[in-house]
Amino acid sequence: MTGIVVTGTDTDAGKTAFALLFLTAFADRFDYWKPVETGDPDSLRLRRLVPTATVHEPLARFRDPVAPALAARREARVMPGAAEICAARPNTAKPLVIETFGSPFSPLTGDTLQVELLRALQAPAVLVTPSKVGAVGRTLTAVRAMTGAGVRPVAVALMGPPDDYAAAQIARHTDGLSVISLQLPEGEWTPESLRAAAERQRAELTRLVEGIGGEEPTPRSGARSAERGVRNEDPEPGGPGLPLRAPRSALRAPDDWPARDRAVVWHPYTALAGAADPLPVVAAEREFLHLADGRTLIDAVSSWWTILHGHRHPPLVEALTAAAGRLDHVLFAGVTHPAAVELAELILGSVPWTGGRVFYSDNGSTAVEVALKMAYQFWCHRGEPNRTLFVGFEGGYHGDTFGAMAVGRDPLFFGPFEPLLFRALQVPVSAERLDAALGANAGRVAAVILEPLVQGAGGMRMHTPQELRAIVEVTQRHGVLFIADEVMTGCRTGRLWAHSHSGIVPDLICSAKTLAGGMLPLAVTLASPGIVAAFDTPDRAKTFFHGHSFTANPLACAVAVKNWQLLASQEWLAAAQRIETFWRTRLEPLRGRPGVTDVRVCGTIAAVELDAPGGYLADIGQRVRQLAINRGVLLRPLGPVVYAMPPLCTSDESLVRLADAIRAAVTGTD
Repeated sequence: MTGIVVTGTDTDAGKTAFALLFLTAFADRFDYWKPVETGDPDSLRLRRLVPTATVHEPLARFRDPVAPALAARREARVMPGAAEICAARPNTAKPLVIETFGSPFSPLTGDTLQVELLRALQAPAVLVTPSKVGAVGRTLTAVRAMTGAGVRPVAVALMGPPDDYAAAQIARHTDGLSVISLQLPEGEWTPESLRAAAERQRAELTRLVEGIGGEEPTPRSGARSAERGVRNEDPEPGGPGLPLRAPRSALRAPDDWPARDRAVVWHPYTALAGAADPLPVVAAEREFLHLADGRTLIDAVSSWWTILHGHRHPPLVEALTAAAGRLDHVLFAGVTHPAAVELAELILGSVPWTGGRVFYSDNGSTAVEVALKMAYQFWCHRGEPNRTLFVGFEGGYHGDTFGAMAVGRDPLFFGPFEPLLFRALQVPVSAERLDAALGANAGRVAAVILEPLVQGAGGMRMHTPQELRAIVEVTQRHGVLFIADEVMTGCRTGRLWAHSHSGIVPDLICSAKTLAGGMLPLAVTLASPGIVAAFDTPDRAKTFFHGHSFTANPLACAVAVKNWQLLASQEWLAAAQRIETFWRTRLEPLRGRPGVTDVRVCGTIAAVELDAPGGYLADIGQRVRQLAINRGVLLRPLGPVVYAMPPLCTSDESLVRLADAIRAAVTGTD
């Protein structure tokens, strides 16, 4: 067994009483550690009442019997965070019983809750609650909240007079969660009274241990696991101290998984012959991806630019869990649901116009298709059906569906489909060149489409807010619609919308990747009031005939609502600024180095372009990817362009590892 974490439904739930009974029964098999103590030390009480137990010293001890974060503030001290507590975990030959304080949702530090520590410790959690009146509701509330935050307890311990009804109800409504009942010693608590109580209830305590599992303790600090080949002596990445190995519970992938994958799966942007085996990811947390072989990688590209706050961000997990208990899916034609309405209100409140509508779809390419169709049909309703020409920009990429390919026109990606694509112009990202193109095609252009500030798949090419503003002014002067493709740039440039850096007002906005925090696929096309007005007619023949079976999926919308509520608080902006400052400090000095043609930074995005031939197919991209993996970092270079776009939660320690991997790519060192 790897040990257990003892948590409670609240303060005075009986955590220490549980630990006393448990250690009395199993002092020969478990050690005790309470990382943070306030008031009268529980560790001293354990030593006195269970003299045979090994009790480890706490990491921090505070005088006042109040919440540790508050006690630390009163003493002008720093409350240790999850990473520091995990790093201080005692090296033991036996599993640990780790007692926490308060409830999982008690403040850990000034800006984090204790549930982050529970996740970081990666040990089975036993939820302790008094058996007095209210035990069922109290326990179910705690279990569901913990599950939503990514920490489902393995057992519940009811402390006090037995209540078979409560135990049965808790088990029934938690899908059979193990529930044990423990009675406290009568009268004065002494080593003798504890031994008597533990002996009377040894069967219950044994059932708890057997239910959790009987694995051997995990080797720590310099030990090597021959079974998995994992270097446990590697430093733990920060925030909040997740180890460079996958949780034991995740290591269940069969050995032939990659071979089976090769036989049945066709991966995107991957050759069927000659490609390296895909990485077998079995779990994720914050900025980390856990692999089946025990390695952990920093997800430096946010899983194709989708993961915003971090993998399995607790508020989003909780929102998804709650939504799944209400409504899985319902058609959206002639039907609505609260999450779709609330999300639309939140999004429209963030754009530079009053009014408008939100059209839901499922991915970035589709959001662009919707915008292109809306733009053309807008002109049809205006009596100008000859406006069949769209204008995109060199280096632009808008997706892989036919309309998106037509305005992207990448010769490598889309060359074979050229005979099937509608005509579209490609111009450099230049207001002057756009002005000339629109002048030469007066009355024929429906819309201009651009990724504001950063052209993603085209190589993280960047342009200034001033250039963006000048481009939009040209479209307005020629009376042409402007589509802002914010599928990738949303929340990535240091602001909610990249186009807001320029103070422009697009006619249509496309958003997808981070819309639901990256947890579920969801996309929107935002139509300005002028676009909506052209369709606002009782003439049913002018309906916008477009839709998908999973339009406005309730689960995705519920997660997106929570995501946008988090974004509205603007607390995330500090994290974005922290990452941008780090890039400018650590990567911009590479500009001018031999082999480096450019370094570009915008918000959380950093790109280092190497002097290597071959474009997207350049061999250096694959070499850099493998070099980074060897350093515990997942990169996906765009040919010679090595870029990073990590989740907002990425710790400073992980950023350093990431920057070192990029610098190694520049120097060619492993």
